[in-house]
Amino acid sequence: MTARRRNLFILLLVFGLLLVSGAAIVTNETQFGLDLEGGVSLVYEATPTPQEPVLEEEAIERAIEVIRDRIDAL
Repeated sequence: MTARRRNLFILLLVFGLLLVSGAAIVTNETQFGLDLEGGVSLVYEATPTPQEPVLEEEAIERAIEVIRDRIDAL
């Protein structure tokens, strides 16, 4: 393969990659994270206390429902 043919091959390869990249950018919708979209993310963790040494699933679900209702009311 001569240098001229190799350079043409590399040029066509780069051009093809640019076309494929451009098509991917145009066709896919960008999904912004919380930092760019705006918003807040909170992580709560339930821990046992001396009064309630065992965490029950029902109590956790009730707490999630109460927190969600309070946030949705805003």
